[in-house]
Amino acid sequence: MPIRVHVLVSSATQVVSSSVSVCRLVAFHLSPLLLHLSYFLAIDLLGFLALVLLKPSSPGYRPRYVDLFFMSTSAATVTGLATVKMEDLSSSHIVVLTLLMLLGSEMFVSLLGLLLESRKQRRHDPDHGSSRVRSSAVTVCDESNLEEANPPAPSSASSDDRKESCLRSLAVVFSVYMATILALGSLLVFVYVATVPSARDVLARKGINSALFSASVTVSSFTNGGLLPTNESMAAFAANRGLLLLLAGQILAGNTLLPVFLRLVVWATRGLARVFTGRRGSEGLESIAEDAVEAGFGHLLLPGLQTVFVAVTVVAVAAAAVTLLCCLNWDSAVFDGLTAGEKITNALFMAVNARQAGENSVDCSLVAPAVLVLFLSMMCIPATATFFSVHNGGGAAAGDGNGGEPEPKHGAAKKRRSLSLNSSMFLTPQACVASGTMLVCVTERRSLSGDPLNFSTFNMIFEVLSAYGNLGLSTGYSCSRLLRPEESSACHDKPYSFSGWWSDQGKLVLVLLMLYGRLKGFDKKHRRS
Repeated sequence: MPIRVHVLVSSATQVVSSSVSVCRLVAFHLSPLLLHLSYFLAIDLLGFLALVLLKPSSPGYRPRYVDLFFMSTSAATVTGLATVKMEDLSSSHIVVLTLLMLLGSEMFVSLLGLLLESRKQRRHDPDHGSSRVRSSAVTVCDESNLEEANPPAPSSASSDDRKESCLRSLAVVFSVYMATILALGSLLVFVYVATVPSARDVLARKGINSALFSASVTVSSFTNGGLLPTNESMAAFAANRGLLLLLAGQILAGNTLLPVFLRLVVWATRGLARVFTGRRGSEGLESIAEDAVEAGFGHLLLPGLQTVFVAVTVVAVAAAAVTLLCCLNWDSAVFDGLTAGEKITNALFMAVNARQAGENSVDCSLVAPAVLVLFLSMMCIPATATFFSVHNGGGAAAGDGNGGEPEPKHGAAKKRRSLSLNSSMFLTPQACVASGTMLVCVTERRSLSGDPLNFSTFNMIFEVLSAYGNLGLSTGYSCSRLLRPEESSACHDKPYSFSGWWSDQGKLVLVLLMLYGRLKGFDKKHRRS
């Protein structure tokens, strides 16, 4: 018996060792694009398998495989489109979808890139020698930028030390920031739903656990995932202004205002270091804001002036959306039954979500067409885009939507051109959206002719752009818009996305668009020529 146990333990150890070796081989030798694609496909397929094995909460209800695959992809790519009723899923399903949103979020993937790049530095250059190894993960600390920032570097050892210090500092600050927001946000949401009767009654009526709801909605908001345990997303809490404002803050902290909040965290960390040690913080923390741009991490931590411009742009775009939404829909069915304060809060919540998160507190199908066009435009605005440009000494614009990173010189540009051959996307965003729209119009051609009000060209474009942009807003489907009365009487409205009414072929096209859209950032990160 002991011999058998020893054999089993030895076999398990060999399997684990082999798995670790394979993971290292994949991580250190695949190109960035293939590495990211492999990662998303892996968590997507594992999530799909978990959703298939788990049982739904509704007896006799069994989701179709194509819908579970769609839901797994939607969560892993932080898109937020749903083709099933969320309340028909079990608590275990919600946990799986929540984990997928966390693992697939831009912040978590960036953190993995930081850790992997730091590991590569220790693995290939443990003594801080003069060797240089190009990153095969997320381009976090770009050597060419470091060389630009310090052309007369006294020694390669000091440059390597600064780079590794930058990576370690960014990883620590970033991980603490994420953990704090997720923990504190979940606690605040739980306290709110536990103390406010109207919110507590909604969860009790739907049979949703308060702790599970608090954790899931916080992860969904902070990662901009968009999938919530309720069928109507946040529309069931349209009258709860405190909850909407709390989630809006989490959405901003995880997306458009992330550079602002991260810079505040760095500033607070430096202040604490001076208070407790009596001297300036470590070199990595002291210069983290400046080194982030030089290290290729500028899309998350921008220079000071550019950070101010991003904040101003976020406020201006949100204010324009709130103004237009309130002016065109104030007395319409969109805000039916809400007070003036609640209308403004819901308008603000929708304006924040239209940039990336995709949660909705009102029915988008009732919103004025002009506002939907504005939402469509807001989906295309990059998170770090600004109305202003900051020109460096070399004439590079830091506010051109490339994360505020300086333009590389000739040598670095040549290196990046060669990298872009293996790391850039095949189709431009415009070509991808146009191709996707044409494909779904082919797969849904019967519905386009038989149900032209629901399956309008605008609604199809809106859904395709929402999928490609990993946003999650949807115009939905309404049985009242059916042309034939007999069809309308036999139709039953379903509280999920418009794509939930599409054919299997159309859903699979959106699955591909969601995956392709999740990797669209490679055009910005690796194509600098």
